[in-house]
Order: sequence, then structure tokens, then C-alpha cells
Amino acid sequence: MKYDERAASAKRRELRQVAMQSQIKLSEETLHATLAAFVQVTAPEKAETEIDSNLGWITMHSFPKPNAVSQKPGNLLLNWRKLMDIVPDISLAGLGAVSLPDAMGIVIAGLYIWNKLWSGSTEVFSEEEAVTMLALWKNRDSQNRITEPEGFSKTNVMRSVYSLPPLCKTDFSGIIDRLVALGCMKLENGVLSLRESVCIKYP
Repeated sequence: MKYDERAASAKRRELRQVAMQSQIKLSEETLHATLAAFVQVTAPEKAETEIDSNLGWITMHSFPKPNAVSQKPGNLLLNWRKLMDIVPDISLAGLGAVSLPDAMGIVIAGLYIWNKLWSGSTEVFSEEEAVTMLALWKNRDSQNRITEPEGFSKTNVMRSVYSLPPLCKTDFSGIIDRLVALGCMKLENGVLSLRESVCIKYP
């Protein structure tokens, strides 16, 4: 079976454009590292006959075109664990607030890509969501969980490191509600369960 590497390359170019639409200015090197860590692109099978393809964004709810030859679609694997691993560790770098642009830019780009591909919508994300997401991931347990009170505390600790003002509980709860709605995590009985990855198919 042959694979359509042209479709995979086109999808990688689209991902780059999507990341740039997040309105976060990242260096070319950081943008490349962000995409390489967060998104794994698997090529779809090649159709036996030529089919006009729409390479626009395809969500989980999309279906093949009528009369198309049945073929195995490609996969986009979005992985939060790998993305968080490349976020600069300011405790080691000792850069304080200087690290904010790249660190938050990486997470915001990830949120934008996740939302665009998973729900098909384009929303603006800020440092509030980014710092919260980063704090929860950096302080999760071995099962990718953290209690909501501890998450609130750790988020404000991280905000102080970045020289940002603390969040009140109401604002934190609003951010958590948004991240839950995006499918980035679940909240049950006061415990946040972080979603590590999601696989999205494309033709």
C-alpha cells in the first residue's frame, strides 16, 4: 500500500499557518519545535484513482466525499505531554519574566491548534489560559491528575514566577471551565484529569 506524502506535507504546511494565526510571535526555530513536538502527522493511503481533495481543515465529524474510493485516512496526533516538555523551564534558566514570551507562546499556539482541529473553531487565547495549562501539567501526578485547589495554588505560584498578578478563584474557575469545554481536561469531584493526546483523522 502506498501513502500520500504530498497530502501529509500539505497538512504540515497548513498546521504552520494555523499556528501563525494564533497571533503569537514565535521565532522560526521555536515555531518549528512547537509543531514537531505537538503534532505528529501520518500520511493517508493513496487512492487507486485520482480524486479531487479538499485540503481544508477536517474535523472528527467530517466524512469522505461521495463516490470517493475507500482509503485509510491520515492521522494528526496532538500530544500535550510532548509539547510541555519543550516549554523553557524558568527554574533552571533563571530568566524569570524574560521567559514569558516563548513559554506562553508555545502553550497558546498549542491551545489554538487543539481548538482549531478538535472543535473547528478559532478563539483567542491569553496568558491566563496558557499559564494555567502549564502549571497544571508541570504539577500533575503520575496519572495526569491534580486537585482543583492544588491547581489553583500552583497556578498562582507560577504566575508569581512570571511576575504576573495572582488569579482570584472566580477567574481560575472560569479558565478551568473553558479548558474543560475545549476537551483539554475533565473535572470530576474536584479533581482535574488532563487529557494527554487526541487523534484526528484527515483524508
